[in-house]
Amino acid sequence: MGNQLSIANLNFSVIGIEVLLIGVATLIFLIDKFVKNKNYAFYISILVCALISVLLYYSPFGEFTRAYKTDFFTITLKEFIVFGTILILIMSYGYLQNYKNLNLGEYYALILFSIVGSFLMVSGTDLITIYLSIELMSFPVYFLIALNYAYNKPAIEGSFKYFIAGSFSSIFMLLSLGIIYYFTGSFYLKDIFIKLSQQVHQKEILLAFMLLLISFSIKLSFVPFHMWAPDAYESAPIPITSFIASLVKLAALATLIKIILLGFMPIKVEIGKLLIPIILLTILVGNIMAVKQDNFIRMLAYSSIAHAGYAGLGLISADYLGYSFALFYMLIYLIMAVGIFSVLIFFANYQKEYLYIPNLAGLSKKMPFLSFLILIFMFSLAGVPPTAGFIAKFYLFMSLVKAHYVLVAVLAIAFSVIGAYPYLRVVKFIYMDEEKLPISQYKFDWSFIIPVGIASVLIILLGIYPKILVNFVNKTLFLYLSTLYIPS
Repeated sequence: MGNQLSIANLNFSVIGIEVLLIGVATLIFLIDKFVKNKNYAFYISILVCALISVLLYYSPFGEFTRAYKTDFFTITLKEFIVFGTILILIMSYGYLQNYKNLNLGEYYALILFSIVGSFLMVSGTDLITIYLSIELMSFPVYFLIALNYAYNKPAIEGSFKYFIAGSFSSIFMLLSLGIIYYFTGSFYLKDIFIKLSQQVHQKEILLAFMLLLISFSIKLSFVPFHMWAPDAYESAPIPITSFIASLVKLAALATLIKIILLGFMPIKVEIGKLLIPIILLTILVGNIMAVKQDNFIRMLAYSSIAHAGYAGLGLISADYLGYSFALFYMLIYLIMAVGIFSVLIFFANYQKEYLYIPNLAGLSKKMPFLSFLILIFMFSLAGVPPTAGFIAKFYLFMSLVKAHYVLVAVLAIAFSVIGAYPYLRVVKFIYMDEEKLPISQYKFDWSFIIPVGIASVLIILLGIYPKILVNFVNKTLFLYLSTLYIPS
């Protein structure tokens, strides 16, 4: 009886933030039909996210059940997720003012539900909890893509493709869980770690992890599980495209790293070797496919595949520096994605023709400020110094060299040279070609200035002085590793 779980023993304070998010999202769903001015949902969502960013600072560490635990590592990840969510909510506000059929309370409520899923993912300590959390994060995104049907008829197709890919992801994860449970007798990551430490059934569990890796590869759009991404990205509302490309992938990558650290650490080197062909192919294919795209959103969709591959390089090195640099890269990509997709929202609101890259010709003569912002974001995505994108890639390549994967580092650098072309092509059209389109009347509102201002400043600041964020991420992960499995 003493080992049985009782409500009196549950520490509800550690899940208070998730409960708050669920309550607010549910409230928005319930009252939306009765409120005419749909902007209310934005104000509620932004206030709740701002409140949560403060509450996380005071959030207690501990377990709710054995399957859910909050600690410094998970709280830090949640702060980053909330930061990105606030920026994407601001981007959404400006976008939805011009796309009234999307300006519904359920749009914001679905984002909040997806964030709940990502919070539960990074706090989960058993595979069943993580699996259910991934589903909670993913299902709202399917609906958010489909909401764009009023303005983009292929939205249903893009949503359905993502749903089918997500279904396959679930199938592979469940197959993996079945094998893992058969050989370890548990879904808890700590129990799996103990079993692997005894060097029992390591080959069989590595096979199970391969299936788990396929599941996460679909979410991260690793090659060859990437084909859903371009259609889903192109057909979704632009802020949701940014959400999928950055926050969803950040949560998925952070969860994958946590699974390796907590459950599969004894076979981390084998996992790293297993990832080499997948990661290199992801970088190569993503960059090559981005080269021939004239649609700006589709180009960024393929390039996001490559950027997920760059982040995956940190997993190959199989040490805490590599894992921390992988997280650092995804944080930098989040900032870059917020910046460039804010620019695309501006184009979508005022002159959609500029979403076609050749039509950007001569833009610098008519819109010098916006052109300079695009230059910053393109240089950072391409990895040109002194931007944050360059520093993030540099750290990943150095982690590979330190782990004696020199050939992998050389190939990744070579592929990144190919990957610079689509971004430099955009800059070439803007600054070197003669103008094609007349510019219509435009203005920059606060929902554009805030995200691009924050993104551009951070890209330059972290490019020149990256130690602030790099040391913080490194020390967070090191502290997390140092406290794992210490006997009580």
